Amino acid sequence: MSKTVKQRSVILLTFLLGITISIQVKSLDPNNVFVSLRSINEMQNQINLERIELENINKLIAERKYDIAKYELELKENGSVQNVIKNELEDIKTVTGLKALRGPGIVVTVADSEREIGLGEDPNDVIVHDIDVLKIVNDLKVAGAEALAINGERIISLSEIKCSGPTITINGSTYGQPFIITAIGEQKTLEAAIKAPNSYANILREIYGLRIHSNIFDEIEIPRYNKNINFKFIKEGD
Repeated sequence: MSKTVKQRSVILLTFLLGITISIQVKSLDPNNVFVSLRSINEMQNQINLERIELENINKLIAERKYDIAKYELELKENGSVQNVIKNELEDIKTVTGLKALRGPGIVVTVADSEREIGLGEDPNDVIVHDIDVLKIVNDLKVAGAEALAINGERIISLSEIKCSGPTITINGSTYGQPFIITAIGEQKTLEAAIKAPNSYANILREIYGLRIHSNIFDEIEIPRYNKNINFKFIKEGD
């Protein structure tokens, strides 16, 4: 091999080595790291979650500042925050169902059908089940019911409604038909949740023949939740 060819070969190898080193250096540069679309979406979701968390924290701070201002004003005017705390306790009792309430609303009576069962028809079709009562209660909640009771049992977040043969158990107590649902709220809206053509209650009445009647009242009474509440598994969060 001539001297000239050797020199050209060395130059070419040096050039290729330079390119290889340059590519390797760029690949190690954190500013040139490849980021997939999935990673971008995950990062965006995380940012959104952090933004929501920050908004919640700011909201909580604003609420606490309002509470402090309220306590300070009450302390300045009356020398005690006892009345404020008492009012807050009454509000908590109202929301949680630990206080008897009264107001305008609706009373819905649900009972088994009295019609004869058709040939080949399932007898369960003419009987009131727990799911029927539960769906009617849910429709009333969606319609804005502020307080509910079934056969005098206050319905709260922990209430259970389940079948026990021909009866239904509510809050640990068992009742037979008729099932009387009372709800406080805007009367016409609550009534529409029972009588509207596509409502669950109307389907039970018109198709299956269950006896469902409703009446609105300017004032009805709903008792407080009178059972013990025992938490077995939940713990205070961080």
